[in-house]
Amino acid sequence: MITKLKIERFKSIKDLELDFGQVNIFIGGNGSGKSNILESIGVMSAALSRGLSDSDFGRKGVRITPPALMKSAFKGSDLPKSLILKAELSSGIEYYCALTSSSHESSLSFRHEKCEYNGRSVFGRSPKGASALGQKLSKGVERSRGIWDQTRAVLEYPDVVSSQLDELSSYAIYAPQTEFLRGVKIGRMETPPIGLHGEGLPTAVRTFLSEMTNLRKRRNTENDAKYAVKRRAINLAFAPGWAQMVRVGAIEEILKSRDILDGGEDMVYFIDKYMHATRNKLSVYDSSEGTLFLLFSAILMAHEDSPAIFALDNVDSALNPKLTRTLLETLILATKERVEGGFTFGPKQVFLTSHNPTSLDAFDIFDDRVRIFVVARGESGETKATRLLPRSGVSPENWRLAMKGRNLSQLWIDGEISGALGSEV
Repeated sequence: MITKLKIERFKSIKDLELDFGQVNIFIGGNGSGKSNILESIGVMSAALSRGLSDSDFGRKGVRITPPALMKSAFKGSDLPKSLILKAELSSGIEYYCALTSSSHESSLSFRHEKCEYNGRSVFGRSPKGASALGQKLSKGVERSRGIWDQTRAVLEYPDVVSSQLDELSSYAIYAPQTEFLRGVKIGRMETPPIGLHGEGLPTAVRTFLSEMTNLRKRRNTENDAKYAVKRRAINLAFAPGWAQMVRVGAIEEILKSRDILDGGEDMVYFIDKYMHATRNKLSVYDSSEGTLFLLFSAILMAHEDSPAIFALDNVDSALNPKLTRTLLETLILATKERVEGGFTFGPKQVFLTSHNPTSLDAFDIFDDRVRIFVVARGESGETKATRLLPRSGVSPENWRLAMKGRNLSQLWIDGEISGALGSEV
């Protein structure tokens, strides 16, 4: 889990340091830099996993941007030679990278990189050379690939280091898109378990339902607990009220839309509880957008192959205020249960962006495990992020009295959360 992140000279971020909880939501005006914060983690994750190419960033959900534009370029400042990312992880692990590019290079490359465990070097590199676990590495170290990715298969790193770096290297930014969820657009599913935009929805739903069936067949205390968590997640898809079941398979030709590109055995469909038995199978094409978004989110938070750390951009997309809050309450609970219950699936840490005030009502501002950050531009245009906190020493009861019973969404709408509504015109 990432406990602290320092970002320097990345896109709209000049110098920013953030302390994270388990669930972190970023709110603020359009163009304030919320997605840039998510992408900074994505760049660091790519650096740890496959490398710094456009395809590597694409698999993380990072927008493909020319290297020159990834480095901040504010008026009145010299153009930076490198951008810097530094993360403090659980168990005393720190990871740092300085990434650079010249005018003739098509991708970023490493200038400096290091990982420390309890203050001792694990691996590192500089223009003078590279080393890992006290061994000097050969001159064959690639400049666009992280040392972790190049050495993990041949060097025996401490288990705690391997587990923490594995979790960070699996991070991705998910942003479901309607055309993929409805099956009218086909794409390669490169990011498990469901694809960044829903490209792998049929396979992900099929394997998830199979997981639930196996848990019910092999009942014991542990499996019953796992089943309950997965059941709560998939129930999100039924929260709009019209569907009672989700399945994967073939449906009658008369019920298929001609716009669906792959209408065979891998079609996701719902059973509509209000419709006649001969007409109650609705494909993803004919289902509500909000239901599809909730199904995507449910699979992401409870599938065995989901990353332990991930981001969900625009978490309120296609959802009404009530469903936005329901989704976030379920996600927060799933994250707490993963950490406290010792499950091997489910999110350990989540990063979110939202423009829906109701999203804040799922957060307890007095719970340090969940954190709200208000993102805005400073006077020079740089991205700033401030954690929303009650004043020191204020009790929950006194907070409610001071706010006159209004919840966080009402404070946002009323303009009493500084910066949350964006810059004033």
